[in-house]
Amino acid sequence: MAMKICKECGTEVSSKGTCPKCGKDQRNFFIKHKVLTFILCLIILGVAVGATGGKNNSTDKNSVQTSVATENKQEKFTLQEGHSGSTDKYGMSYTIEGSIKNNTSKKYSYVQVTFNLYDSDGAQIGSALANINNLEADGLWKFKAIGSLGNGKSVASYKLMEITGW
Repeated sequence: MAMKICKECGTEVSSKGTCPKCGKDQRNFFIKHKVLTFILCLIILGVAVGATGGKNNSTDKNSVQTSVATENKQEKFTLQEGHSGSTDKYGMSYTIEGSIKNNTSKKYSYVQVTFNLYDSDGAQIGSALANINNLEADGLWKFKAIGSLGNGKSVASYKLMEITGW
């Protein structure tokens, strides 16, 4: 057992107990105040995490990547030429078929394409969408975006609204 000199009376004592002569506790501050030491450690840990801004280098599942290109960036996804739309024989749904290219070297867990549907007056009468899981890096996705129509509605045109993925 380690021995030391009591700071109060100068007697040689154990470093883990109290002085037998004057009764002074010989343990260090951190051993005497375990709860306070634990709280202090939590505060230091909190400050360290806060200093990093809580940043996580992994992909956040709630952050959405869009196909909108900036001036110096290539689009993540591209709608390929040759897409077409058609109404089913009952006039209840509209299907747009085509292909979307993943222009990145990243695999996307989820990708969705959305189109607005318009009548001959240019009024929006619905939307069509399709989605896929696990679109591989540099992959090509052949999609069928389906939108429901009410009775008497006829689609004259459609417009790509967004391609999102994460």
